[in-house]
Amino acid sequence: MRIKAPMIKKLLMKNTGFLLSVIAFMCAMQSCDTTSQPAAQQTEIQPQSANDSLFKVNESNYSFAIYLPKDLMIENEPEIRFNSATGDLHIRIGEHFWIVASQESKDITKVKEEINDNMLFTSRIIEETNNALLYQRLLPDGRAYDYNYRYLSSIDGKPYFFKTCEEGEYSKESVDLMKSAIMSVHSRS
Repeated sequence: MRIKAPMIKKLLMKNTGFLLSVIAFMCAMQSCDTTSQPAAQQTEIQPQSANDSLFKVNESNYSFAIYLPKDLMIENEPEIRFNSATGDLHIRIGEHFWIVASQESKDITKVKEEINDNMLFTSRIIEETNNALLYQRLLPDGRAYDYNYRYLSSIDGKPYFFKTCEEGEYSKESVDLMKSAIMSVHSRS
């Protein structure tokens, strides 16, 4: 049986309409799905890895939960301490994991300005969102020095600012571990 060109055109037109109808129906069904919650409304954050352990922090005015990597805790006990001189909270595991938290309201523009005001290093932004920056610090001669991460958050209505400690020198892998931990921070309740 031989199909003529007008007949093919008619079949394509008929099937295209059907395909568009199916797509429209699926979109309508998806918009009616009320079982899933947006990420911002979910109450419990899951660990980034099966090797993460939940810690509930309650030091001074700091109250939140965070998942820390078990692999690092095999060799080093986590140290969570409040610095009364600066008002910061330090979370440290060994030499390659050091997060500093502060309760201050900032915006990402201000954080970028602070990074760019550094007299010793220039910085190259690797990743940027509306509340986070991952950047690489470069020496004056242009050689790579290390990586850092900054994150703005709100927990139970309080503003928080998390960062990798500036006293250390961190590889991208170390910063990725700290970034995962910081991203896991959530309310204790």
